[in-house]
Amino acid sequence: MTRSWNTSIMVNRVFLGTNPAANAEVSETVPAGKSWVLLSVTVACVQGATQTPQPILVIDDGTNVIYESFGSTTVQAVSTTCQYTWSPGLTLTGQIGATTNVHSTAPLTEGLVLQAGYRVRTNTLGKGANTDFGAPALFIDEYNG
Repeated sequence: MTRSWNTSIMVNRVFLGTNPAANAEVSETVPAGKSWVLLSVTVACVQGATQTPQPILVIDDGTNVIYESFGSTTVQAVSTTCQYTWSPGLTLTGQIGATTNVHSTAPLTEGLVLQAGYRVRTNTLGKGANTDFGAPALFIDEYNG
């Protein structure tokens, strides 16, 4: 989507999302009266002893899926903590590291414009009671209107 912006009302910032409960997905909504250009998303996932999650980043307009991207080429191992990061220019990797020092990267389409009401969320294959996401950090350019 192409849109003309008045850059005098643009703020480059980090939007810190909410910390979902265990066995819940990340879900952040663009506030009313705002538009975001999504630059990057990062979130930690702590996995206990039983499930092997594989997060997918999903962007929707409240009804229709606009964008989806796996966070890793492989599932997250049990008893690990992984930092998932989606950003333009990154390549899709597997789980790199061990135990509490695991990370994975994935590409994000450059210049994604999200209008008010759009959501940035996860849809995690294989998650369960022992899967616990932290609060996501969304790096954005935010515009009024």
